[in-house]
Amino acid sequence: MDMKSRDRSSTLRMAYVVSLDLPGNRRAHAVQVMKNAQAWAKITRDFELVTNVSWGNHRRIDPERLAVDYGIMRPFSLHALPLLGLESSSIRWLNSLFYRLAARRLARRRTELVYTRNTRFPGFSLKRRIPTLVEVHGPPGTATDQEALRPCLQDPLLLGLVTISEELAHRYQEWGTPPEKIIVAPDGVDLERFHFPLTREEARQRLGLPLDRPLAVYVGHLYPGRGIEEILAAARELGEVDFLLVGGMPNDLARWRQEVADTALANVRFAGHVANDRVPTYLWAADVLLMPYGRHCPTSQWMSPMKMFEYMAASRPMVATDLAALRTVLRHEENAWLVAADDGKALAGGILTVLTSPELAGRLAATARREVEAFSWDRRVGSILERIGLASHAPDPEERPAKP
Repeated sequence: MDMKSRDRSSTLRMAYVVSLDLPGNRRAHAVQVMKNAQAWAKITRDFELVTNVSWGNHRRIDPERLAVDYGIMRPFSLHALPLLGLESSSIRWLNSLFYRLAARRLARRRTELVYTRNTRFPGFSLKRRIPTLVEVHGPPGTATDQEALRPCLQDPLLLGLVTISEELAHRYQEWGTPPEKIIVAPDGVDLERFHFPLTREEARQRLGLPLDRPLAVYVGHLYPGRGIEEILAAARELGEVDFLLVGGMPNDLARWRQEVADTALANVRFAGHVANDRVPTYLWAADVLLMPYGRHCPTSQWMSPMKMFEYMAASRPMVATDLAALRTVLRHEENAWLVAADDGKALAGGILTVLTSPELAGRLAATARREVEAFSWDRRVGSILERIGLASHAPDPEERPAKP
């Protein structure tokens, strides 16, 4: 099928295939998939997310819970195969079974385009002659299944390999991917959730936070390399500032809470995991937002953090670390205040600069909010379709929903 021959009036039957145990998956991977699925569903007439879940979760998938967990405002069709966690001597065999069943379902539905983040799946979809796009978030060699992708690179029905950064694009080109098939598409943000912002006071009242103290907020996981040590160091330097960390897995939360208790840091608190639909309220409560990735964060060379775009959309000034991967979007003193990585004193200095310079803080926030319009999930999928010759399906400019 010549994908470029489609006219504007045609409809696109599409699927997104991914192994993603729902509900309750707290990883950024899950949020990113669900946000992209929502965007693909909005842009295509017939869309389905096909995923591999555990048997225990199979009957617990509830659209309302998914909407809360992942901040989904527009529902879409989901088909779950309960194969994760089954007793088997080979996880690889179970994954292959999922891929085979998913590809068969797509063929029966006459799917015209499939999108996936599983690098083995193109080997199954292409055998069924289904046009395929594959998205990667790590360099070649970081996933055991990536070698299965190599034989697919020359297939004309592998329409593109989507990377989240130029650095990854460069690495995949060196790996042997035809350059014309590489599509760079940074992560994005669901702008609909930020159309009607709360004031700081309104957000803090909803969250039960003090109104009379400056507040620095971090949202995300508490893994090594995310700058949590530097945030605590900054909190020790800035006793007059409250620090709120939102997110984290139970083990990481327990570790850092113990550290705060041991060092008697009275101005630090942890909110723990919150549903994605509540994240904007925490961002709006802030005077300054923190993104202190370290140089040794495993993804520091090629990352495209979703939190960066959410911070920009929240219209609050951001203090972030000066890393090359972040500088593809952030510019010091223009849309963010950048500081040296792995340096708690530098982070404290950046926070203090923003908090004591209202004009600067307002300018950083306003510029970031204006520029993040280019990074919506809707625009992301539109640009991907444009690259593969389906610009007729690209979305119209986002319509602002009516205020509730």
